[in-house]
Amino acid sequence: MPDPTYLVAGIRTMPEYMTSPGYRNFLTWLGGQRLDLQGHVYEWATAASLPPGGRVYATYKTLTLWDNPARGVAAVYDLDEDGDRIPDGNGSYTTHDEDVTLTSLPSNTGVIPGDPT
Repeated sequence: MPDPTYLVAGIRTMPEYMTSPGYRNFLTWLGGQRLDLQGHVYEWATAASLPPGGRVYATYKTLTLWDNPARGVAAVYDLDEDGDRIPDGNGSYTTHDEDVTLTSLPSNTGVIPGDPT
């Protein structure tokens, strides 16, 4: 039987949905994980400087974490030959899973939803 997930976090790109204490806690933890050094970019720190309606740039859609042992998988957006995300035909984009190395786990558990649709 596979380990149950510790946390499934949707990566929010709309600044107005990034302000809750729980999501801010997740972002603080995420910043310490340095996923950018593993090729996974989430420019959440730019949220406050974006114009109304702007979106934060991210190369992954969700982050799924397990705790025994601590490990993670990022659902990374698939890109076409021009570097644009590939639509999935259902209003979102196709992704593929990539393992990420973690140094710790956040205090959040369960599910953190991403942007509303």
